[in-house]
Amino acid sequence: MLLLYTILAVLGLVHIAYIILAAIYPDKKSKSPNKEKYSIEHIVCFKNETNFVKEKLKNCYELEYPNLHHTFVNDNSTDATSELLEKHKQENTNLISNDANLGKNRSQIKSVKQTSSDLILFTDANVFLEKDALNHIVRAFDEDTGGVCGNVTTTIDMRHQDIVGKYWEIEKVVKRFQSLSGAVIGFDGGFYCVRMDYYNWSRSNELSDLETAFLILEQGKQTKYVSDAIATELEKRKLKASFMARIRASNRVFWSFRRIFKYIEKLKPSVILHFTIHKLIRYAFIILSVISLPFIIADLIGLSPFLLLIFAIPHVHRLIFESIALCVGGIIALTGKEYTSWSNQKT
Repeated sequence: MLLLYTILAVLGLVHIAYIILAAIYPDKKSKSPNKEKYSIEHIVCFKNETNFVKEKLKNCYELEYPNLHHTFVNDNSTDATSELLEKHKQENTNLISNDANLGKNRSQIKSVKQTSSDLILFTDANVFLEKDALNHIVRAFDEDTGGVCGNVTTTIDMRHQDIVGKYWEIEKVVKRFQSLSGAVIGFDGGFYCVRMDYYNWSRSNELSDLETAFLILEQGKQTKYVSDAIATELEKRKLKASFMARIRASNRVFWSFRRIFKYIEKLKPSVILHFTIHKLIRYAFIILSVISLPFIIADLIGLSPFLLLIFAIPHVHRLIFESIALCVGGIIALTGKEYTSWSNQKT
């Protein structure tokens, strides 16, 4: 047991040290902002989003960017989202409907093939951008940059955050650090933008926000994070729904790791370093923590049964459920199954 706890402690300390370094590392002197005005295709893939679609459209039309077109992709919704879109959309908005459940990434690829814009902006239906967000995003696209993600604050009511939202605040600190070397390891799936020239649409089952970034890095281009490009995400799930969503997400992450390792030798050393510490060590720590959980519980009981009350703390048991879901997704990946759509559909 001592060896298990020692390995767990080392992994945890390495990851914590990385976060601390990210937090204290000074910003570089910024380059002159790019002043070129690109055409932007804004793509929103959705399934059953009646709760958000009217506010999403309103937000789209309030964005202060001149050459902007919107495409909403309906992935076989069973509610009235498409009808609401048709009723409230303006001339600069297109609606594409899938006849089957394609999933987010394949829906994105389908819509990208129908545009010729310079930049492709991806946002989720429950993510709302500040009016000037796109101007900040565009300024980051110098000649070496292939993709940029924005600053998304995850809330449960557009104001307050749960543990997931607070976790993403730490992730933003890390992304700022990675951005200094042009090596952001995965975009925030709710708000990111890529150059059309470097968007790879040849692989249909990728986890789009993670692997889109890596496929840009594979081409020798940079990925960046822009803190001034602000957006707010409204995310409120019950524990069961959150558990299933985490299983799907982690399952696809493990498949993404498998694909990334096929071309990892093409990546720059700085990218591999960030990837190893930020992703691989963190996932190893979580998996080992779940494996160690029965032993930790037994040791706590041995010291004092009252110590088990720590698991009654909402943030603690939510963290444990999320970690277990991550491991379940990994186990499913080991069986050869990959989630490809919004539901628990596997291939």
